[in-house]
Amino acid sequence: MSQQHSYLELLKRTLHRLEVAVFDEGTPPRDLASLTRRLLEVSREIERLESENGGANAPTATEVEDEPFDPSEI
Repeated sequence: MSQQHSYLELLKRTLHRLEVAVFDEGTPPRDLASLTRRLLEVSREIERLESENGGANAPTATEVEDEPFDPSEI
């Protein structure tokens, strides 16, 4: 678990570096496509890991009470 946690932290730091590079006006246009693609890949990997670990972005189930069915409302 600790190793996966450190991997997640590494991904988050990498994501931050990629964000800085992608949104920096000094980044050469020829590099933007590959940087943007990598930014999206890292972002998806972070979301996947957080979902698996029940992180803040994990989907949650909510119980909802249904009202009784009334056919006249259709």
